[in-house]
Amino acid sequence: MSQTYFSKLDPQEKESRLVQLANSRGQITVWVKGEKTKNHFKVLVFDKNRLEIILDTKSNIYPNETVLLCSFELRGMYFFIQVTVKISIVDQIILEVNETLFKSEKRSTYRILTFPIYEIYTQFDLEEAYEGGKVIDLKNRTSQTALFKNFLKLIETREDAKLNQTVKYRIQDISVSGLSLHIGQLESQLFSKDIIYKQVEIQFPDETIIIPEVKVVYIIDYIAGDKNLKKFKVGLTFSNLPSGVDDQLGRKINSLLREIDFNKDFENFSK
Repeated sequence: MSQTYFSKLDPQEKESRLVQLANSRGQITVWVKGEKTKNHFKVLVFDKNRLEIILDTKSNIYPNETVLLCSFELRGMYFFIQVTVKISIVDQIILEVNETLFKSEKRSTYRILTFPIYEIYTQFDLEEAYEGGKVIDLKNRTSQTALFKNFLKLIETREDAKLNQTVKYRIQDISVSGLSLHIGQLESQLFSKDIIYKQVEIQFPDETIIIPEVKVVYIIDYIAGDKNLKKFKVGLTFSNLPSGVDDQLGRKINSLLREIDFNKDFENFSK
């Protein structure tokens, strides 16, 4: 069963999305809460100063001051807002958009289990780690731990390591809001809760996307059967993701999901 999560957009992001909608002459869907009938209209103009959407229609199907629910799609993402109908002097429908704009994320649509189908990696710069707004020194903070010291020596001597130490992991699953990793005991000290990494790379086979800020939200035991092979699962969220990066990541994930759907269709067809 799919679950849908809604996130609030700040006023600047709200304005940006509505401008995009108007510039693309996009379509919106409006309906009265609780009613099954929905109507679709093309957006003509968005007035930023008055916070009004002017529709490309003169169909007077809603009385003045009617409160409606409204949804629209931009680049594979869905947005929702409550609006109020205003009828212009030339009988054109205007939607007053003073309320909060929400973005929805369907886990069944936007989260993709990448392993073992896709080789998608994420790379962290160890010198760009923060905790509570302060830069932290991962080496000094954990210098008493012999295992971690050995791990740092390992990454320092890797041929593919950058001059400013980096670590790279294969992603287990990813969505437009975050990702998860499976790591070993050596690496677990890099991912304590609330640590923030800057400029994290998401490396798809044909494209690299830079996430400005990634925060560790949990780290839990994943495999505890063998003490010598202890594994951890790390959950990370994309904090304060700019709309451009959000769009880029959403398009990439959706394209991979469509590939999976096509694969399933072909498997059913070939049975």
